[in-house]
Amino acid sequence: MGGRRQTHPLCSYGLLLAALFLWGCSEEVERVGKHRFRVPPENLIPESERPFFLPEPEEDGFSFLLNPTAARTEQRSVLVQEREMICARARGLKARVNSTICAPEEVEWRGRRWLRNGNETHWTYSPEMPSGSPAPFVSCFKMTIPDHPGLCSATLPADDLALTINLNADELPALEATYERAVSALRIWEE
Repeated sequence: MGGRRQTHPLCSYGLLLAALFLWGCSEEVERVGKHRFRVPPENLIPESERPFFLPEPEEDGFSFLLNPTAARTEQRSVLVQEREMICARARGLKARVNSTICAPEEVEWRGRRWLRNGNETHWTYSPEMPSGSPAPFVSCFKMTIPDHPGLCSATLPADDLALTINLNADELPALEATYERAVSALRIWEE
């Protein structure tokens, strides 16, 4: 017959629920140690778009953009890894993490003045310490781009995680605020 086909209202409701469920599943679940993070797709860095200078996440880690809507040159990435895994790899080596996030005693970096050490091509920043022994949390290198202040990465502890935050050298005064934004995002995304 040429009559109009009618859909049962419960069928339409079921389709709506299925669409909402699939939309909710579009976020990636990233696992790091005992943690599970549901990261929005716009914050994840696809492997095909990973810049050459960003560290590769190990099998137990991931990278995300802290500010994905910013211009590409202003975007800041964060690498999230299990702290114990980093420390296990560095044990017995002259790795700078052995004096920072893997040190026997927690090294307090927040609220301290940063001391620069190195040359114009490669340098580090350590928090000013009463003991005077350097703890280079931040490592920087000069870019060939004219007037660029340098590109830095800061590997910082966040409980049992290690966060490597990439930033420009002139953004060091805002490192603590950037770190807090990264930790806050991870808390929101954690399941």
